[in-house]
Amino acid sequence: MIKCQNQIPLKGIWHDKPADKWEEGFLTGNGTMGLITYGHPIRETLIGNHSKLFLPMGNTFAVPDLSDLLPELRKIITEQGYQAGLAFHYQQARTRGYQGLTMSDPYHPAFHLFIETGIASVDHYQRSLNYQTGEIIVNYRGDGDQYQSRSFVSQADHIIVYQIENFNRKLKLKLKLDIYQIPQLDGTFDIQDNHFKWQYQYTKKSGGYTVLGQIIAPNALIDNQGQVISVTNTHQVRLLIRIIPNLSDQSLADHLTPYQLLYQAHQRIHQEKFDRVQLDLTDNDERAKNFTTLLEEAKQQPHLSKVFIEKVYDASRFMYICSSGESTPNLQGIWSGTFEPAWSGDYTFDTNVQLSIASALSSNLSEGLHGLFDLIDALLPGFKENAKNYYGCKGIMIPVHASNYGQHLHWNQEWPLHFWTCGAGWIGHWYYQYYRYTGDQQFLQQVALPYLEEVAKFYEDFLVEDPDGDYRFIPSYSAENGCGDNATQDVAVAKEVLNHLIEGYQVLAIDSEKITKWRQILNKLPAYQINEDGALKEWLTPGKAENYNHRHFSHLYPIFQSREFTAETDPVMFEASRQAFQKRLEAWLLNDDGDTTSTHGRMHTALCATQFHMPELIKEVIMLVIKNNCFYPSLMMSHYHNLEVFNVDGNGAFPQVIHEMLVDYHHQTLYLLQALPDDLDRGVIKGVKLPDQIEVVELAWDLTKRMIKLTLVSCLDHQLKVKLPLFSEASIQGRMHGEAVIQLAKNHPNHIEIKL
Repeated sequence: MIKCQNQIPLKGIWHDKPADKWEEGFLTGNGTMGLITYGHPIRETLIGNHSKLFLPMGNTFAVPDLSDLLPELRKIITEQGYQAGLAFHYQQARTRGYQGLTMSDPYHPAFHLFIETGIASVDHYQRSLNYQTGEIIVNYRGDGDQYQSRSFVSQADHIIVYQIENFNRKLKLKLKLDIYQIPQLDGTFDIQDNHFKWQYQYTKKSGGYTVLGQIIAPNALIDNQGQVISVTNTHQVRLLIRIIPNLSDQSLADHLTPYQLLYQAHQRIHQEKFDRVQLDLTDNDERAKNFTTLLEEAKQQPHLSKVFIEKVYDASRFMYICSSGESTPNLQGIWSGTFEPAWSGDYTFDTNVQLSIASALSSNLSEGLHGLFDLIDALLPGFKENAKNYYGCKGIMIPVHASNYGQHLHWNQEWPLHFWTCGAGWIGHWYYQYYRYTGDQQFLQQVALPYLEEVAKFYEDFLVEDPDGDYRFIPSYSAENGCGDNATQDVAVAKEVLNHLIEGYQVLAIDSEKITKWRQILNKLPAYQINEDGALKEWLTPGKAENYNHRHFSHLYPIFQSREFTAETDPVMFEASRQAFQKRLEAWLLNDDGDTTSTHGRMHTALCATQFHMPELIKEVIMLVIKNNCFYPSLMMSHYHNLEVFNVDGNGAFPQVIHEMLVDYHHQTLYLLQALPDDLDRGVIKGVKLPDQIEVVELAWDLTKRMIKLTLVSCLDHQLKVKLPLFSEASIQGRMHGEAVIQLAKNHPNHIEIKL
């Protein structure tokens, strides 16, 4: 059997069975276009995707003007409660034209292309996905002859490339290029010589999209029979496809470059991104195992599978490389094989988008965030309309769901998501962190601070004073867990936004009266509260009971996201947060009757566990995702147990969990192995980025030898503490146990050896 040298990729995954549905297929992408390959070799299916293709459903995206009702809404909430307030607001909205809870326009595929080989029997089947290069390879023997297909989405030439060949006899292919038959699309197909084109007009909105293709087949006979193209008399057929997110008259220029040269140009770009950060936990014999073996071994053994964790880590960084650039990963990354994805496959801003980008900066893929910033910029008119029409405020308000539009129409009395107002500030976290990781002061001045000021404008108009002079967030909503004034996340996000604005102005030496105004708001924000259980309250008002049994961890924002305090800076609030976390675990994660099996909830659990230095909980979370069958053959994750709903936000967060449990930096303190499970007793990680332009050149640990070797380099001079919370007797280059202060000289490698 002839094999390509990349057939069993050590930094990738392989399977000996074809995929029966698109979610089980192998996938790749270049940040703008995505490709899914799946199906039996007798009829292989290619699905093309584009990051901009959300199907217009004909809904009217106009926010009802309820701004004049805010005083009355607040009065009803105060006197009669939130249910009465919601009923009033919803009834008034319907009276003023609101169409009711409306899903965002759904993410959809650009094309399905079916490749029929005409073979009768298949054996020695093997398919592989190389995360390091972005290439999919399928090898099999058909009717006794060797076949191979290879595909990728070019980072260099911006085309989807697919090639199939038979090494012994000439191919007899049929390419079936169906036209979608759905009410929202009016499609046509045209072929001339070896070029073909799909063109789809939207029926519910002006515009549409175009798919251009070219068939390259040396000495082939190409017979066009409508939407079926026969290709014979050749050993090799190559397809080049480009998706254009508008109606275009252009054609695909002839690309006669051989596959290998096209691939090499792409590989150089993709692999450079992938190789920036590397995790090494195992050996090549383990890495060479197929998907079924890896998953079954990971499920059956009582300890964490090092090779499986490494594979998921690699797959997750691969997801982000493929899905970010022109936009940012949606719920499904950049892939879909359906016109009816769960939650529209949209950008869900109350936790999912944030998890999908969680590891972008630490994975040294900061350029991927440009797609997020471009998306937010495109949706800003809708965000401003939300703030103005719902609450009469300047500035911006991000909805929970968005795709083609930023207007907030996804709410009703059951799901009062328009009372959740901290989304814009939460997204602002990445604007400021982009500056901290890159040191780009031009970005800080021209992009980050203007965005954060738009968020602050909303607070300036929205907040009202209590009789005691403190500000009150009313209405307020802790994401999907209930209404109550002063949701803790509202306060935590506002604090972070205002502190980042003040710090940013100071970095740029801008003297402005705005700083005084922002400090005044900070000083009047409600204080965090601790309940009778000793736990941080989720709503900072008396009488509002806790609902611990819930998948969201919104009130722990100061822990998992903003890092507002630590055990050293505020031991009382840190311990109260730990208690709130423990209550959530008891009611949700560790309870068979818990609220949900959501992967996003498990990832936030793990991100909190890193900060509370809970390695056994990290292990438990990972084992729950493995044992409950949440991994497709590509190692993309499902939203629920048993492969229910293809969803990539778990993949976006997974590398960040690994990074934080190994090496984390905040409050001028470097935390090493702060939540490392004993199962991962040795390993090496290279290239991780930290805030304030610090890079972990290499971190190597060996618990059996009780040793850590660390090399750091920084673009700035730093003095920082080093802590090992799990190793109180650690000796850092001969200094006192568990903690030391080190100096990082600008651009000078600093080598640290630690005895555990």
